[in-house]
Amino acid sequence: MSVQSYFILGRPLNSVLAGSAVAIGALAALSAPLTTTQIWYIVFGCITTGFISAYGYAINDIFDIEIDKINVPHRPIPSGSVSLKGAKWFSVITLALGLLFAVLIDYIAVLLALSGGILLYLYGARFKRSGFPGNLIVALLAAIPFVFGGFVTQSYNTLIYPASFAFLINLGRELIKDIEDVYGDKLENVQSIALRYGVKPARNLAYIILLSLVVVIPFPIILGYYSSIPFFIAVLLIIGSILYTIPQLFNQPEDLIIRNTTSIKRILKICMTIGVFGFMSEGIIKLIQFTFK
Repeated sequence: MSVQSYFILGRPLNSVLAGSAVAIGALAALSAPLTTTQIWYIVFGCITTGFISAYGYAINDIFDIEIDKINVPHRPIPSGSVSLKGAKWFSVITLALGLLFAVLIDYIAVLLALSGGILLYLYGARFKRSGFPGNLIVALLAAIPFVFGGFVTQSYNTLIYPASFAFLINLGRELIKDIEDVYGDKLENVQSIALRYGVKPARNLAYIILLSLVVVIPFPIILGYYSSIPFFIAVLLIIGSILYTIPQLFNQPEDLIIRNTTSIKRILKICMTIGVFGFMSEGIIKLIQFTFK
């Protein structure tokens, strides 16, 4: 066992990216100049989310130990570089550290961090193979850091937009992923929408969600909350990309729909990146404007 193995267990890059979502959410929801206290709260929020994410990855690996022995035997737990007991202690410590930094902010931060921790545990322990309930949990977990950022800066009016974007695009992508995995999920007895009701109903639900994103994402511009050119370009690119994928899933036989999901997942991941860049750009421009006003 080594420190490096525990480091790998917490997936540091992914945890840092999750933490950075708090800063992006805080900047995107900005409606007034940042105070020194708020800057510290953003830092504490990023650290909290990073530790809670590391906890979640450890919990996931603990519950998936038997599957990982086959699929990813090089991971710390199945390879033996981290014991099961050590992984459990790692999860307890990272969760405790996350909550500790949340305490330095306020009770709402503690509630959000605790909610994230509970959802991560429930997902790993019970809902990972439950189908749509698991999809909802993944989408909620993607949205929480952006909500966290909005609460940290007390910008309640506009935190809904980055959080809604994260929730809807992740929920749509999870449903598309379920279609892609339909054959493997049948062997694992995963109760996905695609398996329980069919590929086409799952596709229809995914596109209801993604098209609702197309409707929702221009709202910050329409309502005058966001006005930067980068965000406007990001919105156009996201809407265009989602509409571009529709012919690949409609008026197609079921086997072709399943094959096309790989490219659609890739497009949606690009949309996520564009969206994050758009919200971050909007926040940075607001910050500069407030600084030099």
